[in-house]
Amino acid sequence: MIHLSKHQLFTLTFIFQIGSTPLFALGIEAEQDAWIVILLALLIGLLMAWISTELFYIFPDKNLIEIINIILGKKLGLPFCIVYAMVFIWACGRNLREFSELILLISLPHIHLWIIILSYILLALYTLFKGFETLCRLSELIVPPTIIFLISMFIIIIFFSSAHIRNLMPILGNGIKPVLKSLPGVIWFPFGEVFVLLLYWHYLNDKKSVRKTTFKALISSGLLLCISTAVTISELGAKYTSVSTIPLVETLRLINIVEVLNRLDILGIPFLILGGFFKICIYLNSIALTINSVFKINHFKLTLMLCGVFMLFFSIYFEPNYAYHQWLFPFDARYFCLFFCTFYPTMLLVIYIIKLKRSKLNPTR
Repeated sequence: MIHLSKHQLFTLTFIFQIGSTPLFALGIEAEQDAWIVILLALLIGLLMAWISTELFYIFPDKNLIEIINIILGKKLGLPFCIVYAMVFIWACGRNLREFSELILLISLPHIHLWIIILSYILLALYTLFKGFETLCRLSELIVPPTIIFLISMFIIIIFFSSAHIRNLMPILGNGIKPVLKSLPGVIWFPFGEVFVLLLYWHYLNDKKSVRKTTFKALISSGLLLCISTAVTISELGAKYTSVSTIPLVETLRLINIVEVLNRLDILGIPFLILGGFFKICIYLNSIALTINSVFKINHFKLTLMLCGVFMLFFSIYFEPNYAYHQWLFPFDARYFCLFFCTFYPTMLLVIYIIKLKRSKLNPTR
């Protein structure tokens, strides 16, 4: 049986939220007001996390798939569970391709894509074969230096680079409409993704602390992402940030302190790659858990290995190039995935409340 501590839940949630998000200028459609988009998305993300944790508190010993089957019944719940497995496959494939392309663009342009993806998958399988607790303990080691690096980077950019606060002005200069237009995508990526952890919350030793710990992780990661976006825009400007392939890396490359401290992107890239590794591991493990729960399979490692092989080919062939990956992101975040992190959990909670009032379900809380 897997047992997780509050601290492990915090670090796992934090690194899962950070993941690949520093690579992108979230909400940049709102130009200099992108940081406002992140703050609004964080507030909505906290609301969605409240709904997910409410479902957990009703069924504290069940995971997401089991909760769906209890509320909807096995016949109606089966297609919903399969759809969730497809969402996890989609997200895992996107992250695999995203970070592999990142390595190609920045560090290893002459290596074949499939070699990098295969390395990611083998490393993820090795870690998950050791147990999910191993991944959680690893997050405890990674999160502190990640936070220290990000905060140090912000301080260096603010005091030792060409960052100008005027690049963030005027606030709401184009009105509220651009902010609201770019908001849906940021709700899913990264804040809405926390619903995936509903598969793991029942492993926690102190189940009463799930909501409090999750909120702390969301707020901490959300504020860091908000600052990261604001600092990037103040350094590069809104227009250049919007067209830059990897804005954060471009920002790090511009840092040059008396010709001694420069090329900080070399230090930053490993942290970004590690963030992607955790997202890939969690989604890959979630695919295997969902398949085992739906089809009552007992051989978890075999399922995990087969999922890894499938993801190798899926991540290579479902996107032709990185430009297509970026082009697909608005549809991915605003329509496809957003629906499953907002509407579905809310629907499950509403159905449970209706059934409870009709005395068809007995609460366990």
